[in-house]
Amino acid sequence: MSQDVTVAEAAQALREADDILILTHRRPDGDTAGCAGALCRGLRALGKRAFIGVNPEITRRYAPLITECYPTEDFFPKYIITTDIADYGLLTDNAEEYKDRIDLILDHHRSNRMDAPRKLVRPEAGGCCEVIFDVLEELGVPFTEDIARCIYIGVSTDTGCFKFSNTVPHTLRVAARCLEAGVDGGEINRMLFETKSMPRFQMERIVFDTMEFYRDGKIALAVLRRADIDRTGADMDDLDSIASLTRQIEGVQVGITLTENKDGSVKASVRTTKEVDASAICARLGGGGHLRAAGASLDCGVDEARRLLLGAANAVYDESGLA
Repeated sequence: MSQDVTVAEAAQALREADDILILTHRRPDGDTAGCAGALCRGLRALGKRAFIGVNPEITRRYAPLITECYPTEDFFPKYIITTDIADYGLLTDNAEEYKDRIDLILDHHRSNRMDAPRKLVRPEAGGCCEVIFDVLEELGVPFTEDIARCIYIGVSTDTGCFKFSNTVPHTLRVAARCLEAGVDGGEINRMLFETKSMPRFQMERIVFDTMEFYRDGKIALAVLRRADIDRTGADMDDLDSIASLTRQIEGVQVGITLTENKDGSVKASVRTTKEVDASAICARLGGGGHLRAAGASLDCGVDEARRLLLGAANAVYDESGLA
């Protein structure tokens, strides 16, 4: 069984640890990469031997945060940390061997189902990087520009450039500290949220052209088919945060995006307004996440995934009292 710990207790555990391996989740986003990058650099500043586990799915956008911290060939980890990982199914294939050896969980998903001797989960945080920031501050780590950049990318991406409802006062205080440390927030925001590759532009056009609407426009569903992804040359970096497009349509309260994987399975992403619980929709299909943003993986085709997601979305929508 896990023991819930405070920031101070998590920091103390890290003071006593060494030969540390930090894990990130499948389909890594800015938060998990930023968490691992900041924590690893902070621990190294304290003289710790720390590395980040190789993530085969890291995209070019977030690779600089973690790849320079990959383990050396002679490294054998004695202390395992997960960052922004809410479920064992989100561990990368090459991290499966550590699932029973996790020593410390650092997360902000209220749906976290994992166990470890020490577990620090703060659902009120806008991003897991806020948790990492507090732990590093408790450790007395100098807040360098390198570390601040990792933290800023994490909190900005998980809050949609501070637009989403999970943005809280602490989020903005952490972002301000990053700017004070020398981070160019404007340039990072431009690169992350304004600049689009041609494949991304083409995929957005497909999403808007093929989006389906249900319940008088209250539920929107978009499908990213493998044929379109391959035809446009889009990679995971190009598809990052594309799930938010469904919620941009006026009147939509539940936005569903289905991405067809190469093996035919489907990744489902759900984004909702404050009236509907996104995590409750995904929990019906074995997934989870946040109140307004959640996901699930389905070992079926697109048509069956559409049926399952619409069924779950309709049920939760009805339970919300909006019908």
